[in-house]
Amino acid sequence: MKYLKLLLVLLLMVGCTTTEKQEPEVIVIPPQEEEEVIENRVSFSAVGDNIMHSLLLEEAKTDDGYDFSNFYTNIASYIDHYDLSFINQETVLAGGTPSGYPEFDTPDEMAETLSDLGFDIVNGSTNHALDKGLDGLLHSINVFKAYDDLTYIGLYESQSDRDNIRVIECNDITIAFLAYNQTVNDHSIPNSYCINFFDEDLITSDVKKAKELADFVIVSCHWGNEDSDTLNSYQTLYSKLLASLDVDVILGTHTHTLQDIVWLDGNDGHQTLCAYSLGNFLSGMKLKETQLGGMLSFDLVKDEDGNCSIENVVLTPLVTHYYATDVNDLDNTRYGFTVYRLKDYTDKLASQHGLNGYEDTTISISDYQQMIKEAISSDIDIEM
Repeated sequence: MKYLKLLLVLLLMVGCTTTEKQEPEVIVIPPQEEEEVIENRVSFSAVGDNIMHSLLLEEAKTDDGYDFSNFYTNIASYIDHYDLSFINQETVLAGGTPSGYPEFDTPDEMAETLSDLGFDIVNGSTNHALDKGLDGLLHSINVFKAYDDLTYIGLYESQSDRDNIRVIECNDITIAFLAYNQTVNDHSIPNSYCINFFDEDLITSDVKKAKELADFVIVSCHWGNEDSDTLNSYQTLYSKLLASLDVDVILGTHTHTLQDIVWLDGNDGHQTLCAYSLGNFLSGMKLKETQLGGMLSFDLVKDEDGNCSIENVVLTPLVTHYYATDVNDLDNTRYGFTVYRLKDYTDKLASQHGLNGYEDTTISISDYQQMIKEAISSDIDIEM
């Protein structure tokens, strides 16, 4: 009996014992960290022709000189947004009596204005570079020398100066700048080095040197037919040459109209961003098409392996605006010159543009939007 009771007790103990559930072993795998991409980046913008016609000079005149700053009030904050900005200074700072068309002489104060606006690269190689002869050209060079933040390209005071390719370093990226010109109107050319004209051998040699000096090569091209949206032989021939040499960006000026912006094929997959013409930045012209220009912006990118690329290409259309008190006397009654982004321009401003009613001209935002769509390739982003 004693053993039976003992057996019963043992059986009850076994029946009341609970076995803890064994949790499966959990193996925690740490998330794989994404490899950090190290890259350097430069934001860049470019605008077209800055032209000081007579009425603009009159408006900028002060008691003791010239003040151009009011012309750019509506665009200034957008220029300074970029690491580097380019402008084509169409009219030479020649140091004589200020004058407008046809032979320009823009006051020295323009250099200070461009510096204050935040421009970094100024092209002086235009068809008006010799409007006041070699002395005027040299004066313009010396004016810009006084500004450490401005790099003046396209005009040269000696052969060694011409051979010294301008290179800017920004955010550990180096950028070489070259400039070529189609014409200096009917002016005589004083020497072989003061301006680079389009020449296949010269361009090929310059680009080769520039590519050895810098990560990117940007070429300013003053070419095309004025007031035209059709490419001329310089534009078609030399854009192909520059693309075949694998330059990175072509910035076209001179036509005073906004022309196509495209990618051109080079070698081994390389592509050249080509803006055939950025149109006018600011001028006193009287054609509807010449009131429309563009700011081209993009990023120059170099990764840790040294691979270079261009990203975030955007065209921001610009409008030159002015008023007029007498549409039948625009040569004397226009005033209030300024430049707007098209996206900031209003129907009210368009209706007040001084060109309305001149030779059946009507300024409208919708017309400009349509002109842009027809002019610019579909693979370029447009901010409007």
